[in-house]
Amino acid sequence: MPTLEETLKKLNKGKAEQDQVKKVSEIETLNFEYSSIRSAYLSHIMDYNVVPMGAMTLLTGWEGSGKSSIALLIAKDIQEKYKNKTVVVLDGEQTITDSHVERFKLDKSRLIVYKDSVLENMLDTAEAFSQSEDIGGIIIDSVKAFYSVAVEAKSAEDYSIGVEAKKLGTRLPIINANCARRKTALIVLNQWRENPGVMHGDTKVLPGGNWNRYMPYTHLDFTKKELIRDSNKEVVGHKLDVRVRKSKGGAFDKKDVITLNFYYEGGFNEIDEYAQIFCETGVVKVGGAGWITFPDRNAEEKKVQGTDKFAEYLKTNPEDFEFLKQQLI
Repeated sequence: MPTLEETLKKLNKGKAEQDQVKKVSEIETLNFEYSSIRSAYLSHIMDYNVVPMGAMTLLTGWEGSGKSSIALLIAKDIQEKYKNKTVVVLDGEQTITDSHVERFKLDKSRLIVYKDSVLENMLDTAEAFSQSEDIGGIIIDSVKAFYSVAVEAKSAEDYSIGVEAKKLGTRLPIINANCARRKTALIVLNQWRENPGVMHGDTKVLPGGNWNRYMPYTHLDFTKKELIRDSNKEVVGHKLDVRVRKSKGGAFDKKDVITLNFYYEGGFNEIDEYAQIFCETGVVKVGGAGWITFPDRNAEEKKVQGTDKFAEYLKTNPEDFEFLKQQLI
C-alpha cells in the first residue's frame, strides 16, 4: 500500500505549484482575501467580506439596475489592490465603451474587454484566463446575453432544451476551481426574467440553470429606485437597493434592504457613506435637531448640524476624516 507521501507525489507529478494537492500545514492560509464594489457602507455592513478572491460572486437584477457598472467598480478595486493583476471582461452584451472605462478610471493596460455572444467562445476564453497567474478577476457580463452555437445552428442533433444551462453547469465549476487555486475573483452577472409557469409567490427566475443557487460564494441583488438629481435638476445617479441573497462570509436575511446612492460618475461617494457609518456606529454623537458632535484629531470637540454639513466637514478636513475612520477599527 502506498504511503501518504507517495500518494501526494503521484498526484502532484507534472502539476504546477498552485494546482498541487498539499497538507494544510504547507499552505499559507485557507482564508479568502476580498475585493469590493467600492461602497464603504456595504463593505461595513458585510464586515468587508464582499467579493472573494478565489470564488464566484453573482450580481443579479433587472435590466438597467447598474450590474455592469458595479462589475467595473469591482474591476477598479482589484486593479488598485493587486497592482500586477489584469482584469478580463467577457462582454456578451457588447455594451462596454471607452466612456465606461474612463468614468471609473480603469487602467487600460491591465484591462481586457472581449466582445462575443457565443457561449462556447466565452467559456473557452474564461477557462483559458482562469489558468493564468496574471489575472485578478474574470467578469462574465452577462449570462442571459450568451447563446450556444447549437441553438444558432438549430440542429436537431445538437440542440436540446436547456443546452445553455447544461453547458454552464458543466464548465463553470471547472473555471471556478481554477480561479480558486489562483485567488482570482470570478464575477458573473445575470438578469431576472418572469417565469410564466408560476402564478403565486416569487414569479421571477434566473436563466442558466441551478448553478445560480449553489455555486456563488456571494450573491448580491440590485434594484434601481428613484433618480438622484443635482442642484440643476440634472440626473446624476439613482438610489440602489441591495439585497445580500447569499454570503458564505456571514449571515444575512435576503429580505433586508441596504439602500445606497449610486452616481454615474465614479460610483459611490466614500465620504457620504462614511458619514452615515460614523453616525450609526456611535463614532460620533447624534443629538436633537440633527446636531452631530465628534472629536477631531487633536481631541477638540466639533459640532455641526445635519449629515450634509458633517460630510462637508469631512471633505474639507481629510486628516480628521482619517482619524474618525481609525475609530472604527
